[in-house]
Amino acid sequence: GHPAVTHLATVQGKLAELLPLAEALELPLRAVSPDALSGVITPTHSAASLAAYACGSVAEASALCAAGNGARLLAPRHISPDRLAICAIAEG
Repeated sequence: GHPAVTHLATVQGKLAELLPLAEALELPLRAVSPDALSGVITPTHSAASLAAYACGSVAEASALCAAGNGARLLAPRHISPDRLAICAIAEG
């Protein structure tokens, strides 16, 4: 019942990690500057995200920034069972 995913986004320093997925899904990949993440209010919080980017969740903040002004998260971030991947979906 949610809209289709139209693009992927991550902080600039993590583009290389997400590029293979973007290519496999044939989706554009948007880079979000670390400065844009700073201070974005997110419903979840990670100590690592706070220390590195001054935001609660890089996944949530990247999704919100890429979706544009007035964006909202459709759900809080999801962490894979092996904790190697984290994602969040936002709509603008």
